[in-house]
Amino acid sequence: MIHIVGSVVTIVAITFAAAWFGTSRWPHRTQRWQVTFSALSGPLLSVALFAVAVLATLADAPAVPERGTMGMVIFSMVFFLFYAVVAGFVVGIPTAMIAVRILRR
Repeated sequence: MIHIVGSVVTIVAITFAAAWFGTSRWPHRTQRWQVTFSALSGPLLSVALFAVAVLATLADAPAVPERGTMGMVIFSMVFFLFYAVVAGFVVGIPTAMIAVRILRR
């Protein structure tokens, strides 16, 4: 349960920070563009962190004594990536709409 609450709080914080950045950096852009920018921030950050984690896992693969275990590690990371992207969209889209509407005032 704490993992879900922590995920929601993190996604809200990332989305709100992206909304603040988008509205302060590009105030002339449309509200739709700012909402899209904010809503995509969580899933894109998840994909970027996934890529870094996979590269770190593959770089460490020669040091692991058991052969073939890195594939299972990466396979499990794919499920966490799926969770992060779906949760990022489900929580991020409403958060982005509310945050941009508040920050554009």
